[in-house]
Amino acid sequence: MNKHLSAIMFCTGMLLSQAAIAAALPDWLAQVDEQKHRQPEQMLQLLQQHQAELASLTPDVQANGYYQQAALMKALGRHQEQLEAAERGLALLGKEPSLLKVDLLYQLGFALEMQTQYQQAMQHYQQGMELATLLDDEKHVLLGQINHAALLSAQNKEQQALLLLKDTYQRAQPLKDAELLAEINAELGLLYASLAFEQDAIGLLNEALKQYEQLGWQKNQITVLFNLARTYSYLEQYQLSLQTYNQMLQKSLQADDKVNLYHAYLGLAITSSDSGNGDAALSYIDKAEQYLPQLQSTSHISTHHYEKSLIYQKLNQSSLAMQQVVLAEQALTDESVAEDSPTRLNVWYLKAQLLAEQGEYQRAYQQLTDFVFLFQDVRNKENELALEQLRLGFDHERQLQQNRLLEQDNELKALRLKEAERDRQVQFLWLAVLGCSTLVLLILLLWQLTRKKSKSIATGAEVSGQTG
Repeated sequence: MNKHLSAIMFCTGMLLSQAAIAAALPDWLAQVDEQKHRQPEQMLQLLQQHQAELASLTPDVQANGYYQQAALMKALGRHQEQLEAAERGLALLGKEPSLLKVDLLYQLGFALEMQTQYQQAMQHYQQGMELATLLDDEKHVLLGQINHAALLSAQNKEQQALLLLKDTYQRAQPLKDAELLAEINAELGLLYASLAFEQDAIGLLNEALKQYEQLGWQKNQITVLFNLARTYSYLEQYQLSLQTYNQMLQKSLQADDKVNLYHAYLGLAITSSDSGNGDAALSYIDKAEQYLPQLQSTSHISTHHYEKSLIYQKLNQSSLAMQQVVLAEQALTDESVAEDSPTRLNVWYLKAQLLAEQGEYQRAYQQLTDFVFLFQDVRNKENELALEQLRLGFDHERQLQQNRLLEQDNELKALRLKEAERDRQVQFLWLAVLGCSTLVLLILLLWQLTRKKSKSIATGAEVSGQTG
């Protein structure tokens, strides 16, 4: 009882603390909080106008300001600045748990994820989920699971991501939170597309698009349109894909969103190339390249050069394609991308093809050998991981079986104890019956003796009277 009361008081205290912080926000910061998803560029300007004022506020309110800044930088694709803002916000908060700390941990994790620092990102996501669980805030726990699933997907662990997202989807339904449901549908749609369940993906992405339109979150609408366009391209529905990329392009132009202008032009380039229109593809990717410096996610640079190389290859311009492959390799080194990353495998395979097309068969063979060894190493690691997971699964199952046997043994012992207790109770009952019966018989015997004695006395008195 005392534990439950303490938990209730703790959670109540946290809620009151959050409410107090919200009430203490100045009007301009409250406006930033409310409008950051709808007008990120304008809200960033408003936040910057009041930057000097922010320093004079309480640490909790300052931390909230840095959280808003991190969220805005996330929306604008400025991930290094997002990371710096999140770190400054966390530094201002003490050891007391709070939802603001959870939000900042998620922002920091996302910024690290966008810079391919997956292990560090997962650590921050995990910390945030543990804290949200402690605060008993289901929405923030599920937001953390969405981040976790996206990170798993980025590491080609789609099946694990799918299981996690399905659990998140089921747990989110009772909450009926529009923002949370939109985020889940968008992420689940993207994951289904990567797993080649395109029709399911299209339904979920369209649902997410409607939800984001109702919320007025323009940046998120643009992201969903990008994923929809890619899904149509996977299905070789190139006309629909180009139309959707153009919708994305128009929304990005309206919002002056340079990051998404890059992605829109890149998507148009890839789809044009896939549909056989190489000249249009080259034109679009050159336009995309104008916006490449706007991206702070370094992993995009190697991908950009790889995609441009593919376009040149389809145009039979092997020399120009090779130049782009070399740039992609250089970017992979600069980005400190893992040796066994899928991007590196793709680049090496394409390089082997281009070397063969240029008649450099010995170098092509060597490059292909490197690719095969790396690919085999990746498969071995995956197999080792699968075997380890299988072993852990067996260990877990064995432990469960042992627990079941222990439970059955305990139940049997409990039954035996109950049986023994019942036997004792029956013995006590029989003893009680025997005792009562003995007592009754004794009373009857005494009564009989008393009666006989009374009769004897009465008979003696009667004889004495007659004699007298």
